[in-house]
Amino acid sequence: MRLTVRRRRARLRARLWRWRRNPLRRRSDVAEAWAGLLAVVVIIIGAPMAGWATGTAMNDVLQRTARTQGAERAYVPAVVLKAGPRQIAETDPESGDIPGEERTATVRWTGTDGKPHTGTVEIQANQGKGERIHVWTDSRGRIVTPPLDAATATAHAAMTGFGTALLALVIGAVGRQALMWQLMRRRLVEWERAWAAAGQNWGRADAGG
Repeated sequence: MRLTVRRRRARLRARLWRWRRNPLRRRSDVAEAWAGLLAVVVIIIGAPMAGWATGTAMNDVLQRTARTQGAERAYVPAVVLKAGPRQIAETDPESGDIPGEERTATVRWTGTDGKPHTGTVEIQANQGKGERIHVWTDSRGRIVTPPLDAATATAHAAMTGFGTALLALVIGAVGRQALMWQLMRRRLVEWERAWAAAGQNWGRADAGG
């Protein structure tokens, strides 16, 4: 037990030697220690905070967009006037549902402005002429995409926050690595100068060697 405690203390002293004054410590060692500390702060605190702030801000924007679209768009009934041939539908990029058959149809509906409108939409393969469906329209009675819902807005905001946190981690790691590379180059230069100075006095009687 005592041996384990001593080993832990020895490891801790070895890790903290750059922070203590000693003849072997150089300015590059101190800079490396501060860079390591800064990288830890960025990884543990900075990256999560950046992700949380970005995700929260994005969620506020998307939720306002969802409410605005929900208020401006209406789900109105329509009648199929003409249905085209069946074709394979494309995969939904959000849900990832397996595509089935659908068909293009010309439909007629009455908009919220009280005027009749006609347009082209995609309907299910088993639907045909005379079928009653519903379409999303704007205030002018034009067909639009469905409004953004709150759950989808939250999911997109969460993905944005996670991406921001991950980017902050990458930037912190790359920045620290670049700084370590520069410090290593400077350390090698200092070592070369020290060896050059020692080589001039090597073997001299009054050099203490």
